[in-house]
Amino acid sequence: MDRNKIATGKIDTTDATAFVAFALPKFAVISGVYVIGTADSTDTGTATITVGVGAGTEILNAYDVKGSGQGYHVAGDAAGSYVGTQLSADTQFKASYTGANGDSAAASWLVKVEYYIPQVGNTY
Repeated sequence: MDRNKIATGKIDTTDATAFVAFALPKFAVISGVYVIGTADSTDTGTATITVGVGAGTEILNAYDVKGSGQGYHVAGDAAGSYVGTQLSADTQFKASYTGANGDSAAASWLVKVEYYIPQVGNTY
């Protein structure tokens, strides 16, 4: 049985209000977070995307899509506190875009989350 899974959520420059992007099941362990995009944000200020519980940053914390929006990127320092941690319940994750000046051309990014379900009795 393949225990490796993927969840994805698409975030647009119009997503200033957090929305439910995807859910992960109880016992999931997040093993990777990536941002995939075809363009950088053109906002004249800073431009970031965030993914977490509610308005939190548990998966992706203010990832810079102005400087690193185009291409396939590992979240790196923007990876949140849930990476490598086992979830204790089914969890919905919300995503949002923040453009400091709100003047970006239309663009979107896919957040890819790799996770696995450990064997029964394991937490890693």
